Amino acid sequence: MSALENFTGKFKHFKPTTWSIKNKTSIYLFMLVVSAWGIFQFVTLPKEQFPDIVIPTIYVSTVYTGTSPKDMENWSPGPSKNR
Repeated sequence: MSALENFTGKFKHFKPTTWSIKNKTSIYLFMLVVSAWGIFQFVTLPKEQFPDIVIPTIYVSTVYTGTSPKDMENWSPGPSKNR
């Protein structure tokens, strides 16, 4: 018995993990099947089942009595390029 076999013999092995390491081709094939199935399900998903995304919009308004709209338009700072 070599030193490596003696060293690895002390650890417990999880059988599914050990099997998957020894059978890499089976795992690659399984992942290919799962990926193909997921892509097929995505492509065949009916349009009605897509969620509606509503983007919230916030409007802020101010009231200055006695000010004409033209003066208010010129006075309003609006979006600034320096900010």
